[in-house]
Amino acid sequence: VPSFRQNQFGGSLGGPIKKDKLFFFVNDEELRKSLGETRIALVPDAAAHQGIVNGVQYTINPTTKPILDLYPLPTTPVGPGVGSLQEVDTTTGNENYLLARVDYNMSSKDALFVRYVRDYGDITMPFLGSPLPPRWPEVGSTRNQFATIEYRRVISPSVVNLLRFSFTRTRETDVQARPDQTPALNFFPDRHQNGGVNITGLSSIGTSIFAPLLEVQNKFPLADDVIWSRGAHSLRFGGFFSRVQSNFQQQGWWGGFYTFPSLTNFLQGIPSLFQGPEPGQTDSYRDFREFEVDGYVHDEWKALPKLTLNVGLRYEFVTNPTTNVHTLNALLHPPFGTFQRVPNVFASNPAVRNFDPRIGIAYDPFGDHKTSIRAGVGIFYNPIRARSYASGYYFNPPYALAFVLFPQFPNPFPGALPPPAQLVGVDYNTTVTPHMYQWNFNIQRQLFEATSLTVGYVGSRGLHLYAARDINPVQPSVVNGVTVFGVPRGTAANPAPGIASNPRLNPAGAALSSEAPVGDSSYHSLQVGLNRRFSHGVQTQFSYTWSKCMDDASGTYGLEGGIPWSAPLNGSFDRGRCLFDRPQVFRVSGVYAFPFQKNILVKGWQMSGNLVAQSGSPWNVIIGFDQSGNGVANQRPNLVMPADQIKIESVSRWVNPAGFSLPAPGTFGNLQRDFLSGPGIVDFDYSVMKETPIKEQLRVQFRAEFFNLFNHANFALPNANAFVQAINGGAAVNPTFGKITATTTSSRQIQFALKLLF
Repeated sequence: VPSFRQNQFGGSLGGPIKKDKLFFFVNDEELRKSLGETRIALVPDAAAHQGIVNGVQYTINPTTKPILDLYPLPTTPVGPGVGSLQEVDTTTGNENYLLARVDYNMSSKDALFVRYVRDYGDITMPFLGSPLPPRWPEVGSTRNQFATIEYRRVISPSVVNLLRFSFTRTRETDVQARPDQTPALNFFPDRHQNGGVNITGLSSIGTSIFAPLLEVQNKFPLADDVIWSRGAHSLRFGGFFSRVQSNFQQQGWWGGFYTFPSLTNFLQGIPSLFQGPEPGQTDSYRDFREFEVDGYVHDEWKALPKLTLNVGLRYEFVTNPTTNVHTLNALLHPPFGTFQRVPNVFASNPAVRNFDPRIGIAYDPFGDHKTSIRAGVGIFYNPIRARSYASGYYFNPPYALAFVLFPQFPNPFPGALPPPAQLVGVDYNTTVTPHMYQWNFNIQRQLFEATSLTVGYVGSRGLHLYAARDINPVQPSVVNGVTVFGVPRGTAANPAPGIASNPRLNPAGAALSSEAPVGDSSYHSLQVGLNRRFSHGVQTQFSYTWSKCMDDASGTYGLEGGIPWSAPLNGSFDRGRCLFDRPQVFRVSGVYAFPFQKNILVKGWQMSGNLVAQSGSPWNVIIGFDQSGNGVANQRPNLVMPADQIKIESVSRWVNPAGFSLPAPGTFGNLQRDFLSGPGIVDFDYSVMKETPIKEQLRVQFRAEFFNLFNHANFALPNANAFVQAINGGAAVNPTFGKITATTTSSRQIQFALKLLF
């Protein structure tokens, strides 16, 4: 059983420095945590270690052999050449949180406070790189600081002004704890960091692909707010100005990363892809700079005794980002001198038109304050921040990806030439900003003295959301329908069923992934809530949401290096459930104070609980290789059985593999994106507390808290790769397809706490 240890301690102290004038408050919280975790690893079985898969003998490539030897033997068979074993390791972490505040009442009209917050944390994650020993743990650190000074001035009995200046600094680093421990994975010996290997149907081995990472962001916001009450109107208006510095460095695939489409390809040393920084071009450091200017006005108007109107307008402007290292065109340096420099990558700034109007009403139809009808609608813009442009740099030459025919694994087709590198970027020359229309309507009724029922509808529509699409797509008329691994596009190789020339729109380049505001989303929900305020020792709250969210651009399909649309010119083909769609969510929480008051042992007891039950996350079944020939990842198969017949919903096999088939070569499957759902989540937390008075101003509080009280296992999404590809271009069902190997929530955790209040 994995071990779990958590110690949380701290304290707070506040009081007057000068009576009625100057006050202080200090709070310190410390956390030390050690959590054992279990992972199910999928590894080659004993026969595969001898080169035998499904009864067929394969010659093991000498370069593959040292990597194959890193895989331990399984304890449980899974399928041809594959078995599983259970691995246990410990995640350790600590957090130090400090808050200090001083309040100064300068006069009856003037007040000032200063607040400082420091939040430092460290975590060591053994499973981030690979679940297999010796593992490649990653160490993450955060060093965050926040400072605020606010001056409040009562100008008149009806006007109050708030002036606030802040400084925030967030710093995040991620590094490998043992970066070069395994010589077999030193693909770039001079970088002193192991690379990684991914084999379709097996657990990956090696380091995380996105470390090392350094990200520092500084913000200097200045804000002023005015509150003005005049007759039936309550006005609020103000402005906000901030200077933002985003300093970022992340070298993806720093140690190199090989991808193999099947176990048999791996044994013979035939990868489908190698990703890594081009030698000699590894500086991805960027200093982004931008300004943000906001303004707003809001009026709460009691138009009638039964009717209140809320009307507001907000303006949000963000300058186009700049950098003090290079211009925003990343393609300017050798060996890419043939790229044309762009004098000004921003032709315009759509943020100048970001006006966000909104209106809401509250109506008391019977005038008894027991029934209310509320409705509202608004437009909300989401300007693109400088940090979002980072993918256009660390994914691009000269800072990151180059496709190299490495000598470690021989090329079976002599004469092969390296294909053009892939590129990722953002469409700067846009005239629109992502924005969302949100609306709601609800009716609330007081049923009893302390109990109310709310029934409402909430909806939204997102427009011009950023989505990735390949703007240099493969031309369907050129694709011959068969992809042979080991032959990159753009290769004139030995006679074989492959693609003899680069069939893209521009044959001089490979995929050009452009992030553009071409996506959209929709959300509709029924929301019901039953709330009982604390009365007679009882407080309860029930809520239920039934919803549907659809889009073509959430999650990995969105900004910052998202996977492009399957059909580059047809976003509707990828329209499906949002990554965060949860059709049904049910929550219950409650507090009960025991009525016993006779003596110190039985008085002061209270218990509380919180239950969450929700539908599973969307699950996107994929083919696992390039069946369509367009070079886009996450292609989907055909659905050949009714949806209700493919569900098995077992940890060992979530769906029936017979419900899916490969589409014809050069075509797309008919399965909708995120069509299926993974396991749902049920979690119940419980706590019991007793507060005992010692003296008039001294109390002791004891708490016993039980997280996931019933130790219910909430499983992660199953393996989504439905097929593996053979060397001859054929394919077979992935033996690990639909298998669940991890959980999403922790096991039962018990925590005891003691607090002294004075």
